[in-house]
Amino acid sequence: MKLRLSHAGYILDESTNVWSRLDYGGIAYNDGDEVESRIAGIIEQATDLSVLSSELRQHCTDWASLYHLSRARANILRPFESDLRGDVLEVGAGCGAITRYLGECGGNIVALEGSPRRAAIARSRTRDLENVAVVSDSFDQFRSAQQFDVITLIGVLEYANLFTAGDSPALSMLGRVRSLLKPDGKLILAIENQLGLKYFAGSPEDHLGTPMYGIEDRYLRSEPRTYGRNALRGMLAQAGYAHAEFMAPFPDYKSTISIVTEAGFDAEDFDGSAFAWQSVRRDSQLPPVLAFSPELVWPVLAQNGLALDLANSFLIVADVSYKREAAGSIYAWHFSTERAKEFCKQASFVRADNGSIEVRYRLLSSDRSTSAAGKVLRFSVPEKDEYVQGNPLSQEFIRIISRDGWQIEEVGEFFRRYMHILESVAHSGSSSSDGISANTLLPGEWFDFLPQNIIINDSGAWRMIDEEWSLIEPIPACQLIFRAAFSLVNLVSRIGSCSNRVIRSPADFFQACFASIDFHVTNEQLESLARQELAIHAEVSNLAVDRIDVHSWMTSASLPRQTLGQAMFERDAQITRLTQSLLERDAQVASLLSSISWRITKPLRVAGAFIRRCRVA
Repeated sequence: MKLRLSHAGYILDESTNVWSRLDYGGIAYNDGDEVESRIAGIIEQATDLSVLSSELRQHCTDWASLYHLSRARANILRPFESDLRGDVLEVGAGCGAITRYLGECGGNIVALEGSPRRAAIARSRTRDLENVAVVSDSFDQFRSAQQFDVITLIGVLEYANLFTAGDSPALSMLGRVRSLLKPDGKLILAIENQLGLKYFAGSPEDHLGTPMYGIEDRYLRSEPRTYGRNALRGMLAQAGYAHAEFMAPFPDYKSTISIVTEAGFDAEDFDGSAFAWQSVRRDSQLPPVLAFSPELVWPVLAQNGLALDLANSFLIVADVSYKREAAGSIYAWHFSTERAKEFCKQASFVRADNGSIEVRYRLLSSDRSTSAAGKVLRFSVPEKDEYVQGNPLSQEFIRIISRDGWQIEEVGEFFRRYMHILESVAHSGSSSSDGISANTLLPGEWFDFLPQNIIINDSGAWRMIDEEWSLIEPIPACQLIFRAAFSLVNLVSRIGSCSNRVIRSPADFFQACFASIDFHVTNEQLESLARQELAIHAEVSNLAVDRIDVHSWMTSASLPRQTLGQAMFERDAQITRLTQSLLERDAQVASLLSSISWRITKPLRVAGAFIRRCRVA
């Protein structure tokens, strides 16, 4: 690899270990001096540079550090691990988040980055990987005598307008990529969807920061731009690719938690939309106020065959010369990587040879074990499990509290149904939940018996899924109900107004949930339950949570309670009130100026002004 780069005219900078041409000055792109200097310092001082590094994860404190250091960045390529063991070219390496994963896959990696500073950071992130070479050059000018098995464009094609020449820069970039691929090579492309659902809901266009900018196609020739599915398919065909397979990463390609294939959306016995709606609140860039609730819209889109067309991002595999065997038997992947690395896992949803759908699990860390016990938790994951068709019980709760005018009795009915399911586990179908009170001790194995893990089929029967965690000790019913309520509120982008109870804070919401089933819990007990949940989260995630002010969060944190339309209506009403106040004030001033007393006291005001001027002099 080094010999090939040398023959292509590149020289290795011994201080950065980055290859470049002598006359190369870099491209005009960066995330800002403060951000890139901070990321460079973090990586330079780190001892564990791996994708699953706990050390780097501690530094994910804002969007910039999440983007450059988060483990989730690598998830977009995990389905293709076996394809990434040959000759791979990464176009647009950035600060090395994807480069690191490519290097860990074991292939011969050439990482191309136009910014010399970012290239140096990418090489620093991969400094212990001899199979990675980082080149600082523009893609237009990149010289290579070799061809590649795989070329990746992860978040790059949208910038073609800025850095690629020609009347159709994106098409030119795709054509150049094709020329660098081997006859059986493939392009892996990830890009935001111009027509992604979250942009209709009010999320700003990712590169320009203006809502509706992309979906209204206001892009200028000199700006980055995104494309819809048909436009991308047409460009790929025009550039000479024989086949392109579209998939949908959720919530998007930058923070991938799940990936659903086209076959996954098409299969009648598989719910691809569940991955979409359950990931809405996991989007770190989601604005606090939206035009509608995406978690309610995704199932409707899937029912009408539109989920892939309106995915927030696309993941595309395009082949040069043959129609590769499409992932027709693979419906989805789900990644659990925001936890201690020994617990990180991948779930693949696959159509088995017998026609059933299986969930196949794989732990991602070398420090892994299919079962383990910590201070308070046990962890266990099978090799595979049966896929259960139906709707999560949590979906019913979301439909209740997303609607304006919901009543506390509806929440009570939901939680009583939930407790009935819990009782039926213990008593083989008992029809009463009267035996469960706030302090009832339940088996620790019920720790994961949450509404999102209870699947209801069309006949109303239920099945439990994803039972990977259990408590070593029994769990009080109030703690399990709190866990359920906490997980449920984190699935909704908006809580509607309750018609018979005031709910402003998390404490109000949790009290409402407990009151609905006659569980009497004080605010102090609520805060204790929250601290217990945080302690468990700390064990699962290996992140410190002692700096979180539970009392402040419970009593002061705001809940998402408005749509964009309601927020605008409230703002307009406030403007109207302020305008009216100004008019009234102006009228009062005018009345004062025209009053007899104002005219009578004029000599006094003139004398006072004269005295003040004399003092100044």
